[in-house]
Amino acid sequence: MASQPDITATTFTFEGMDIHSASLQMKNEDRTTILLFEHGTIIAIFDGHLTAELSEYASQVLPRAIADRISADIHGSLDIPDIMKSEIKQFDDSLLENFTKLFAEGEDFSHEQWDDASELYAVIGYRGSKTFEDSRLAVIGSTAVIAFINSARTHVWVASLGDSDAVCIRTQDEKWVRIMLSVSHNGRNQDEVERIQREHPNEVGIISDGRLLGWLSVTRALGDFQMKASYSIGSRGLYWIYRAPLPSACWGEWKEAGHINMPYMSSTADVECHALEQGDMLIFASDGLRDALPPPLTPDECWDILVSLAKGAPDARIGHQCISEAGNNAAETLIKNTLFGTDVEKMEAAMKATPDTRDDISAVIVNFK
Repeated sequence: MASQPDITATTFTFEGMDIHSASLQMKNEDRTTILLFEHGTIIAIFDGHLTAELSEYASQVLPRAIADRISADIHGSLDIPDIMKSEIKQFDDSLLENFTKLFAEGEDFSHEQWDDASELYAVIGYRGSKTFEDSRLAVIGSTAVIAFINSARTHVWVASLGDSDAVCIRTQDEKWVRIMLSVSHNGRNQDEVERIQREHPNEVGIISDGRLLGWLSVTRALGDFQMKASYSIGSRGLYWIYRAPLPSACWGEWKEAGHINMPYMSSTADVECHALEQGDMLIFASDGLRDALPPPLTPDECWDILVSLAKGAPDARIGHQCISEAGNNAAETLIKNTLFGTDVEKMEAAMKATPDTRDDISAVIVNFK
């Protein structure tokens, strides 16, 4: 039997609910958190760009912060969307504060002294020091999709920041119905493009080739403060905290184009609430799952296919048959059926994939019994 890609998988079984989690790490930038607490369950997928430093940190801190806030407010008004939005925003703000608190209050980095890297390193230290590594979390970025399922399992709230997906599959009139629970924040979403243009009405070319300022595909994320903080903080302060997702040449290009009116990247999450029904299936996935399907397909077409695969039905557009999920982890089976199914040649190709040719794929499937 041919060797298969190294997919890590975990299954949790509870009364009335099964949770299947799986991940195929190519760049090792995805992180998944499943957190059960007194008042419900939090499921989160963080997809880092460039490194896993922020996705790792966020996976350890942010779901617990949301759970603690829900627990603290359980006997109050309990505005779940507000809790999720505010905790995400506070977490994100803290990333920049870890950097700015090292300097004199009100430092705006407009002085030419910050053109000298040694001046900055004298304050924040060098690579490997805690202050440097904490400051790096403001430079790098991560998307997030975070779901809260209440303990009664009657509702799910989904917070979106970036381009990971959350989907509900429901059977209606003996047909599978797909309900999108997340919002995709990227340069292909016309609503996002128009929002950014409204915020910067006198600027042209903010979205170029589907990418924010010509570089990042997402328009909302944790971190990425070189696109959020002031131009002087980004180009003089954060500039020296290597490695960054943005090349040094971008600062001159942005200034010449008039793109100096940060923020362009947003940390405001969209939060959707949906009622749950017995028999529902929830799927949470990083964008690597959708992008693993053969092009050219729209996001809607991708999820039409993925819904079929999640239900164990092949789709002619992927060109291979499905393996059975019976007795297996459903999320692992979905990843395998997306990539190769029963096709040995495709399986061997998947084994040869590199970080340059394939993104990480992370998926969580929740079945309500």
